[in-house]
Amino acid sequence: MRIGVIVFIAAVMLTSCAHLDINKKISALKRVQPGDSQEVVFNTMGPPDLRNDITDQRFVVYYQTKAGKSSGTPVTPALCTPIAFENGQVVAVGDDLTEPWTREEEERERRAEIAERERRQAEMGEAARQQAEAERQKKIEALEKEVKPVPASNAVLNLKLYRQLLDLDPDNSRYQKKVAVYEERLARQKKARQERAVRIAKEKHRQAWEQAREARNKKLRQYTGNGTAEMAAHDMGNGSLYVWVKNVSRQILTTHPDHFTLVDSNNNRATCKISDSLDSVLEPGSISHGKIEYSKEIEPKELIFQNKGSGRISKSFH
Repeated sequence: MRIGVIVFIAAVMLTSCAHLDINKKISALKRVQPGDSQEVVFNTMGPPDLRNDITDQRFVVYYQTKAGKSSGTPVTPALCTPIAFENGQVVAVGDDLTEPWTREEEERERRAEIAERERRQAEMGEAARQQAEAERQKKIEALEKEVKPVPASNAVLNLKLYRQLLDLDPDNSRYQKKVAVYEERLARQKKARQERAVRIAKEKHRQAWEQAREARNKKLRQYTGNGTAEMAAHDMGNGSLYVWVKNVSRQILTTHPDHFTLVDSNNNRATCKISDSLDSVLEPGSISHGKIEYSKEIEPKELIFQNKGSGRISKSFH
């Protein structure tokens, strides 16, 4: 019986002490204001019951201001009044800033991670750029060394190398000028080759044409016509023809230089100088003859004689 009384009295005394301590803290809290230093608060309130460090400069302390259900109930933030410190000074009393500060810290860490990742990427990009630039300079040096001994007459190789240099350094005015110079030179050389090839081809064709003149004249010298008039021709070479027109009808015919047309291989009418002897009046069976001259560059295709009385007759050169 006596032991039970003693236990009861001890419990009452502990409870009373706990309530007395809580009341002291509640009273002391009234003197804590935002801006107070950590040292002042701890001197006023004593050591905190709980503490939550968010960062090196931010933390929240808790002082028990509510009694638990029993004397053995653990102290939790729910039984306490929080005091928030930032940079060693009180910034809030009664407001638990743990959650917003934790979110801010998480966001700060997230941004810091992003910034660090971007920094590393930038460093890697810069390193890659520097490496690419070093390789570019190395290629330029190698090409400069390669192009230096190339003679100016070798336009093909010069143009190839300077184009590569210009690709590596597009704003280099020297490379731009070199490429332009050698492109123009190659264009001139190509044009000269083409013109020479055309001249050679024309000359070969002219030679073939001249070589075939004898065989061509065998056909040309034969009189052919339409029953009223007949014509024969002889290719004298170097732009000269000799022509005969014979009246094979029973009527009088006329010939005149305007009655003759020479067509070239491009089906164009050739400019000719026609002998006045071809200005004639032909009795039946008589012949008018004379010379026709034209540019020796022309290859005749057809000689046509045509007027109202004679009709149309021609000689083909092919």
